[in-house]
Amino acid sequence: MSAPVRALSTDEAAAFRLLRLLAAESSPYFMAALFATVPVAAPGLGTFAVDASWRLYMDPELLVGPEAWPQTDAAGVLLHEVGHLIRDHAGRGEQLPQPMSHGAWNYAADAEINDDLIAAGIPLPAGVVTPEALGCDPGQLAEDYYQTTQAAGWPEPSPGEGCGSGAGTWASPVELPADVDVDGRGSLSDADGDMVRRHVAEAVREAVEGAKGRGNVPAGLARWAADVLAPPQIAWQAVLRGAVRHAVALAAGQTVHTYSRPSRRRVPGVILPAMRGPKVRVGIVVDTSGSMGQADLDAAMAEVAGVLRAGGVDRSRVLLYACDAATSTAQRVTNIIHIELVGGGGTDMRVGIAAAEHDRADVVVVLTDGDTPWPDTPTRSRLVCAVIRHSKPTGTPEWATTVHITPGRS
Repeated sequence: MSAPVRALSTDEAAAFRLLRLLAAESSPYFMAALFATVPVAAPGLGTFAVDASWRLYMDPELLVGPEAWPQTDAAGVLLHEVGHLIRDHAGRGEQLPQPMSHGAWNYAADAEINDDLIAAGIPLPAGVVTPEALGCDPGQLAEDYYQTTQAAGWPEPSPGEGCGSGAGTWASPVELPADVDVDGRGSLSDADGDMVRRHVAEAVREAVEGAKGRGNVPAGLARWAADVLAPPQIAWQAVLRGAVRHAVALAAGQTVHTYSRPSRRRVPGVILPAMRGPKVRVGIVVDTSGSMGQADLDAAMAEVAGVLRAGGVDRSRVLLYACDAATSTAQRVTNIIHIELVGGGGTDMRVGIAAAEHDRADVVVVLTDGDTPWPDTPTRSRLVCAVIRHSKPTGTPEWATTVHITPGRS
């Protein structure tokens, strides 16, 4: 049986700091993430693991003593575990078709990380999972590896094995509640985690551009950083707020009281409910016709990410429709990494708008180069026409909100 999780001892903390230094020296762009994790000792765990709150659980026998891993291997495992947090494997795992195979996802996520670590020359223990070991080509995403691994029927590890809830698999039995402090340090919130990811992505981009850092950045990591940093050009918070003002009544009659989060008002001896307004349903129609080049699609994906980050938008109610002259099946998406864009034919965004309205969208955002017919009469939902082209957009309905996006502008 494992002993209770505790703070690192003096010797263990010294060993961990050395591993962190070795890891940072080999991958300096991971510095922010390495120092953001909260290290704890998990006696009997037999490995390293992470939870979704950025705690790093380490079996102390692997840090110090006769059974300790070689320092270079242990530093590589540290980078591996931090890699799960950086790439948000927990959040991405939640978006897989349910019920998911926890074992297949852990293998797939491991392969995505190890592929880049090996390419960077990072030493790892023998027998780590690689794309080749899964029968896959390197350079793909964990979602691609997952499909192959799940279809191959790889054996499921026992619940509790693997890299922990921070990798999107089963929570390790030793994992602590998010609100528990260890040695005076708490866990990271989702917002803090996103901020760390952005810091790492910026460091990766600087390394790619040669501003600082050593060696070559693995292609998969560079691609991840580019996705994280792709900035939206539109202030979607303001655009959606204006559109939603017409689409969703925020009057008191539509505001409900809830005790799930008490009110900030304090009355002695009385618990008051908070007031919660309705969340917004957003339909995003992406033009995938033949006239949309790769730069146009990249610009569209940056704006999709901006919509997802806008306040007041319930990510569980965001649906995306890839549309040319026909519409693909609606995709529920909380992260642009999961989006599949299919198409290449003619152009008629009215089809996608109709599909979004059928799914009861409050706001429909159309990302297109503008070479499409538009509805003749106002739609039930508020329509936002985001036109991607170098010249000012023309031809959009007067009753719609129109914004202009320049492709290729960072």
